[in-house]
Amino acid sequence: MDLKPRGSLPAPSSDTVAHVEMILRVKLPQEYLNLLAAMNGAYIEENIFDIPGGNHAGVSRFIPFDKVLYEKSLVEQTGPTEFLPIADASGGNYICLSIGSNDLWGVYFFDHEIPGDDALTKIAQNLPQFLDILKPFSVDYVQLGPNEGGHTWIDPEFLKEIKGGSPD
Repeated sequence: MDLKPRGSLPAPSSDTVAHVEMILRVKLPQEYLNLLAAMNGAYIEENIFDIPGGNHAGVSRFIPFDKVLYEKSLVEQTGPTEFLPIADASGGNYICLSIGSNDLWGVYFFDHEIPGDDALTKIAQNLPQFLDILKPFSVDYVQLGPNEGGHTWIDPEFLKEIKGGSPD
């Protein structure tokens, strides 16, 4: 997907990157630094990606680099510590890079409503693979089951107003 960033901030300085790397005790991957150079804090057009288990989500923006440590502290409040949030996902969730030695740089979807490590679902082996699975959002991706449509009621007087006639 050709990401069209809006509102990008300047890339973080090498000193800022070095400071964050020192705090995290890890050298950030070049792919992430390249992303920051082009889309630090940027909002991107509506997109969608699959989450194993049948769900979908989208990325709304890449987290500004000067906010990643703060966002990491929010993720840590529910338990996971070896993950760095790099993007805001739909519903108040995150896209995170693993900074743990077991799966260094794997990309995970973090569901903020689930406590502990169960909140994390691996969605890609690395950042380039994750960016490759993003696709433009289309209503064609939304599929409702036979009992998911529900019923809708509209006030007959309101219907009369919008139709310019009687509700019958």
